[in-house]
Amino acid sequence: MIRGSRAWLVRALRDWALDVRQGMALVTYRSWMARDLAIDDLTQDFGAHGRKTETLKCADGSADDFIANVAGSNADVLFVVDVDRLLFGENNDRSPFWVNFHRETLVAHKGVQVWWLTPNAATRFGQQLPDLSRFFLFREELTDEVEADRGASIEIQVPQEKVAPVDADRGRHLLQRALKAAKNPKVNAGRFWLELGLPVIDAYFRSGQMEEGRDVLEQLECSVGPPQKALSDAVENNAPEKTAATFLALSRLYRSFGRPEDALAMAEEAVRIYRRESRPGSDDSATDLSISLNNLAVMLSDAGRREEALSHTEEAVRIRRQLAERNPEAFLLGLAGALNNLANRLDELGRREEALAQTEEAVRIRRGMAERHPESLPDLAGSLSNLSNRLTELGRSDEALAQAEEAVRIRRQLADQRPDAFLPGLAGALNNLANRLSELGRREEALTYAGEAVRIYRQMAEQRPEAFLPDLAGFLNNLANRLRELDHREEALAQAGEALRIYRGLAEQRPALFLPNVAASLSYLANRLSELGRREEALVYAEEAVSIYRRLAQERPDAFAPSLARSMEARGRIAGEHDPEIAP
Repeated sequence: MIRGSRAWLVRALRDWALDVRQGMALVTYRSWMARDLAIDDLTQDFGAHGRKTETLKCADGSADDFIANVAGSNADVLFVVDVDRLLFGENNDRSPFWVNFHRETLVAHKGVQVWWLTPNAATRFGQQLPDLSRFFLFREELTDEVEADRGASIEIQVPQEKVAPVDADRGRHLLQRALKAAKNPKVNAGRFWLELGLPVIDAYFRSGQMEEGRDVLEQLECSVGPPQKALSDAVENNAPEKTAATFLALSRLYRSFGRPEDALAMAEEAVRIYRRESRPGSDDSATDLSISLNNLAVMLSDAGRREEALSHTEEAVRIRRQLAERNPEAFLLGLAGALNNLANRLDELGRREEALAQTEEAVRIRRGMAERHPESLPDLAGSLSNLSNRLTELGRSDEALAQAEEAVRIRRQLADQRPDAFLPGLAGALNNLANRLSELGRREEALTYAGEAVRIYRQMAEQRPEAFLPDLAGFLNNLANRLRELDHREEALAQAGEALRIYRGLAEQRPALFLPNVAASLSYLANRLSELGRREEALVYAEEAVSIYRRLAQERPDAFAPSLARSMEARGRIAGEHDPEIAP
């Protein structure tokens, strides 16, 4: 767990607050979104310990109101947000003096107070309110560095389906507020998306209600209009960094909802704003730009624009390397993540030796960090799995196996300590190890590990199907391959059939995202049925696969034309004759 990450801050602040019962904490944060997510997590944690929480928003009230609200709060834990606007906003010259004058009243609150300030405001706070500032016993920084257990490939830096869950009622509560605001003919669309729209969708997303979140997004778009123009107007009204962060988050949400064109447009807008607002010499500004460039590269890769994706990823690596040279302790892990992404982009273009070199550098960085900071072990395990894949592509199977085995050892150790956080990563590492063993002909061992991965994901999918069903389907297909290698063909067919049923259900809800998986599963089943001599059944699946791929190729020819050609060839082979649709 990385110091300054949301998970680390939540644990440290929770443990301190539960121990002291009364006191004041100051947390600096870079983005309102990271702050709100941390407050959500803390609210859940404190609630589980029987502590009442309250969030006090100070943006619109006077200094007198603020002091009275703190003094009158009965919360065990009081989160004080937007206090920088109260203290240092326009025409509030009297507020710092007045708040400092009443410091004894503020300190007398019988619970714990957590004040959230941007870094610049925190500096001014220490300078202009020194007598109050000295009462803050706990001081930490939320850096927005993401500590997420992701499996083998780290692409987008904000975790999606594996983020900490929140109460499902929170989304519905926020939605009612948003819909009420949307009815106001004078509603400011930019502010609506910044302060209401995205938090609503995020709450649904983080509570596992993916489909509801997608429907809410479409409902809000109908109510106040698409977010892009509204947010662009917000930039012109001097909210660039907050707006860029919203574009970035919406890009990821659109991608998860199967709207790649919208995702790409949002990603491009985020980069444009971050680049325009970049401040020379600012580490925060450089970090934001590098994250947005990486995000854009992923969207471009999805669209088949791989040379452009590589160019943006290379720029992100250059930025991260400059940051790491100035401050290795703070930025080396970010460089390692960027190198992994660069390796993925190079691999997509067939430049495998170069991809291997980038992955090896990422492993060296993360191994060094893990020796000093064991909480970064998940990052090392992820890079080891990536390195195993790169070595396999170059035919270095024994070396690839050694990396995969080390990744499993690390993941198993982590999962033993915290199964809720690290079991998904263990399953991914087991799946990877099964593949490496299979390549070396050690098929019984491969089957054992593939079966363990499926058991782990089946258990998790029962608890949170929306989050884990897609990966379960993929692991079932992998298990089917391991069974087939041992000539357990009927069992392999059963696993592949279950994977298809899962993908069909997901595609009914999100066709743009999961129809390719349905088509691939259909092709796989067609081939397995053909091997068993069940040609008529196989042909039915093959025809459906061709039909889906044809539709996908019409929409995105660069991405799906090769799959369409392969599916047509398979159909012809199963039918026992040349397919007339395939050019000679």
